[in-house]
Amino acid sequence: MLHMVHLFDEGSVFDAPLEKVWKYLSSDNHQHPSFQNVKREVSGNVVTITSERTMMGKQVKVKIRNTIFPPVGYVSEHVEGPTAGSKAFAYYIPKGDKTGVTVVGDFTIAGLDEKAVRDAVLAQMQAVFDEDNANLKRMK
Repeated sequence: MLHMVHLFDEGSVFDAPLEKVWKYLSSDNHQHPSFQNVKREVSGNVVTITSERTMMGKQVKVKIRNTIFPPVGYVSEHVEGPTAGSKAFAYYIPKGDKTGVTVVGDFTIAGLDEKAVRDAVLAQMQAVFDEDNANLKRMK
């Protein structure tokens, strides 16, 4: 049985202005150490990323199609992997020299109950946020 979990995650703040966040997202600096064997396909404002990443202590292969809407945010559609069928929107809020980020979406992971889905997705989002924020701090 698949459990769809609605998440609304707000309050995270990048230590960079919105303009720098968007510059970072489209640069070679935008890399995640937790992702392996990354393949990107770009078609207009759609970026499809296939990668292996650690989820719940295991390496899994995922394919996510991101439709980018600068400077507002992006839509993520999880196409393959344990989160297939999940959909979310991440949007950015300018806060002077910082940028707030909010994610809202419906997530599922085959074989997990609602609490486990929530915990796994929030842990993955936190890891990605932490990597992005660290990369932004190093970026000139």
